[in-house]
Amino acid sequence: MCIICRHRDLQKNLIRLQCKDKTLIHFTNVGRSFYVCRECLNKKDKKLEKVLSNKCKQKIKIIDLESLIYE
Repeated sequence: MCIICRHRDLQKNLIRLQCKDKTLIHFTNVGRSFYVCRECLNKKDKKLEKVLSNKCKQKIKIIDLESLIYE
């Protein structure tokens, strides 16, 4: 389930991310992670920053979302 829009989908259609050192990275198989759909990452609105910062329990920097989407 996407943490932004709460849309349920198959895991292969979602992007699995985690927070590390105040930046978003792909899941490294260690620690907590969450799923985000591609549509929500493409929007780049304030809700995206708010939910991701809340999920990471700290203000995060959204750097280079395109690299997260297309990897």
